Amino acid sequence: MVTGTGTTGDPYIITATEVDGSVTNEVNTVFAVNAGNLEITDSDGTLSVPLASLGTDDQNIDVLTLNGATNILTVGIENGSDLTVDLSSLSDTETITTMTGTAGSGNAIGTYTNEASTPVVINETVTTLSQDNATGVITYTNESATAQTADVISTDADNQITAGSDGGAYLNLPVIYSAGKVNGNGTAASIYQATVSRINEGDYQITFTTALSNANYIIQLATIDCNGDCPGNTSANYDDPGITYYDQQTSGFKINIGDSDNGTTSKDDIDLEFMYTVIKLP
Repeated sequence: MVTGTGTTGDPYIITATEVDGSVTNEVNTVFAVNAGNLEITDSDGTLSVPLASLGTDDQNIDVLTLNGATNILTVGIENGSDLTVDLSSLSDTETITTMTGTAGSGNAIGTYTNEASTPVVINETVTTLSQDNATGVITYTNESATAQTADVISTDADNQITAGSDGGAYLNLPVIYSAGKVNGNGTAASIYQATVSRINEGDYQITFTTALSNANYIIQLATIDCNGDCPGNTSANYDDPGITYYDQQTSGFKINIGDSDNGTTSKDDIDLEFMYTVIKLP
């Protein structure tokens, strides 16, 4: 029986009566395979069908091939038609990574192995810095093989700096090799790169700490001014002292001090304070 008008406020209502008086006998409670039989059970009992009576259609796969170019899988069925399966959507189409911008040659800083297990050497460009030992010019070559130079030594005409044996700037000028102030008794008041000793009255030995390569060095000498009363071995006043060098060797030289104020008489040696300078030429 149907009641209601079918509106929202008064929907249709269907009232029915179970014919056989049971609402459960139409419900299947079991659907299973039991001892080779397919069984269906409801409130009215169990129905059974032997599965063996259904027969078999056993078949073997004769061939199974995959076309690598098309990714088509072919399945050959015994006593039947071949089946094909398109596996293109499952194909591994991973992109092989490539590297750009690395130097074709140079200093290897690493190796990258791509998805195809191919090793790729990573090179960095090489710059160079060199110096010409003869001219002192420094040359820098950048990554683009472009050379740039820098002058260490001026090309001015009056420049006295030259290139040393290693290409560095070398000021080749006369240098003071040794110098000193010596007391009249032969002791050094102050001395540089040498020692001094008194040989006898008026004579002294200067010995270099390190011998020179040749004996052509310059010697400069001077005595103290004794105001016309220089010490001597007599009661006479010595007012004209002179200083000279002799026996010049690579290892040193000797000095003589004496007064020649007696006209034609021989010089009289005296002990007197003096200074010396040795200049080594290039």
